[in-house]
Amino acid sequence: IDNTMEIYDNEVLIDVKTLNVDSASFTEIVKRVLNKKPSEVTTQEEMDKIGDKMKEIVANAGKHKNPWTGSGGMLLGTVEEIGPNYVGDLKVGDKIATLVSLSLTPLVIEEILEMRPAIDQVDIKGQAILFQSGIYAKLPDDMEEGLALSALDVAGAPAQAAKLVQSGQKVLVIGGGG
Repeated sequence: IDNTMEIYDNEVLIDVKTLNVDSASFTEIVKRVLNKKPSEVTTQEEMDKIGDKMKEIVANAGKHKNPWTGSGGMLLGTVEEIGPNYVGDLKVGDKIATLVSLSLTPLVIEEILEMRPAIDQVDIKGQAILFQSGIYAKLPDDMEEGLALSALDVAGAPAQAAKLVQSGQKVLVIGGGG
């Protein structure tokens, strides 16, 4: 994918804060790099090796598409720029989680800032592009960002919930074990 980070007139440029890497993808990367499970990663040196592999994947593919699993994940970031012909309700400064796989999202990782291997999340300095057709969720103000990202990262679940839940109904998100 072309990841030059120059948006077309109907695209959105995102300042990326966190990658929520697909669990199978993250597990496979850790296994290939360290022959360990993510929960066994403890040192900064190990995290640096994982980060180097992630940067290599993005440098080669222009996106975070795991070469062994084909999966990606999703991201959390802030809208930095909006093309003049983009149709939608986004504004510069909105905090969003993309609901489009990282395996399809043009991405640049400039620097890995922090890694949370036990929950497959990596804070980065980088940018991504959301296409006009890409779906997203604006992050709620009353929920911790990492929790919101984890809750939204179940393929198709947010779109399905939006389709099934009616105004005034409550939704309970249950998770366990990370």
